[in-house]
Amino acid sequence: MAEPSEGRRPVRGDAQIVGVFRSLAAHERLAVAGAAIVVASLFLPWYGVTLAGGLVKTALGTFGLIEAALILTVGSAAFLILSSTRGYTLPRPLDEGTLLAVAGAWSALLITYRMFDRPDFELAGAGRVGLRYGIFVALIGAALLVIGGLRKRREERR
Repeated sequence: MAEPSEGRRPVRGDAQIVGVFRSLAAHERLAVAGAAIVVASLFLPWYGVTLAGGLVKTALGTFGLIEAALILTVGSAAFLILSSTRGYTLPRPLDEGTLLAVAGAWSALLITYRMFDRPDFELAGAGRVGLRYGIFVALIGAALLVIGGLRKRREERR
């Protein structure tokens, strides 16, 4: 039987992920962090009603076209960053920073739409559906994606 080690040694996949993240510039890290925050916020409560104890729904609990578009948008932004760090260059009229800023703005627009188009809880006497903290965390992640894209664009223009 193998002896227990002092600490967990990184597996090859872990070391590659950490190496790729370390190789990113600060604005690219900001954009990747924003995309990760948006995806993580899908598991947090976005909506709720005030009943005995309160009921909440996550974004994945109300999964529809908007949430699918949100995952696709932030996933493609993260893929763009990772592929450009490996040497891929975009065709001439496209800039990575501009695409990242547009992806963040589109994500923020989708999240804002979800703030106004709230799901029904289908309970008798449920009352008005309120917003919970998860949707605001998603907006912060989208804002980080926009800021990272604008910083990248400013660097590309120099």
